Amino acid sequence: MSVSRRDFIKRSAALTAASYVGMNLPIGDVNVAEAVDVDNWVRGTCRLCGVGCRLEMGVKGGRPVALRGVPESRTNYGYLCMKGMLFYKIMQHPERLKKPLYREKKDQPFREISWDTALDLAAKGFAESVKKYGHDSVAYYGSGQCLTEETYLFQKVMRGGLQTNNVEGNPRLCMASAVGGYLTSFGADEPIGGYANVERSYCMFIIGSNMAEAHPVFYRRVMRRKLDNPDKVKIINADPRISPTSRIADMHMQFRPGTDMALMNAMAYVIIDENLYDEKFLREYSTFRVGKDKKEVDMAAYKASLDEYTPEKAARVCGGNITAEG
Repeated sequence: MSVSRRDFIKRSAALTAASYVGMNLPIGDVNVAEAVDVDNWVRGTCRLCGVGCRLEMGVKGGRPVALRGVPESRTNYGYLCMKGMLFYKIMQHPERLKKPLYREKKDQPFREISWDTALDLAAKGFAESVKKYGHDSVAYYGSGQCLTEETYLFQKVMRGGLQTNNVEGNPRLCMASAVGGYLTSFGADEPIGGYANVERSYCMFIIGSNMAEAHPVFYRRVMRRKLDNPDKVKIINADPRISPTSRIADMHMQFRPGTDMALMNAMAYVIIDENLYDEKFLREYSTFRVGKDKKEVDMAAYKASLDEYTPEKAARVCGGNITAEG
């Protein structure tokens, strides 16, 4: 069944609405997993948005026929988004590429070739380049979809076999700015936290993330926390766009694209100026550094670096609008 982008968005919204009230409804041609006749269910993890929803794939006659969430999972509690419910269809889709495509010139159409031929062509191309231009004339750009074992193998081939460090991966590129921030803030390339914090939080600040559409199952947990405690839990959504995530926010801060640092520095300015921070925590667990050499400085130096980021200046820099519920 072919689904247009508009229909897909409509169905995703419908499924999100169903999750909103705790319902598992069939949307369009989505089967209710429990009603599907299967030979066995195979457990795994959804590989789409990265939340890590646990699921089971129903297999019939050696073919995938359905997906369902794992109720005891502490990540998704049995819920799946529309993409998670339907991605098993990709495995047997008639338009899925199963053989390498090759063309000798750009103005020629692609034609199918065997895997042996494709590997021979790739090996020949790499060997000729290294022989003619040197080891660093070749490079490998990996996919975030590669298994750990595949990535390890390619690293060995490139670094040990072809003797080049020209190795890069999409996971690092797409997370480069985030990792830079994590390293600066936490000293590690991954923030420390857990989904269970959602059910313990009373104020959630969301910035640059349309989780309602990008991570709908996790968004459901945020939404449920808000609905169960409407007067106690406050949600602030900061984003240049008005998105479905904004619908549950008590305040939406719509800043000008590219001015998020001015907004964050202004928030830090107010927190320090109004003495809203935990001095003991900062003294025992925080380190402030500046410059490319990451010279360590004290709290006073950090405070001084924020002097120009008054709320008034941030408002001029960020522009945009701030809207609050009610």
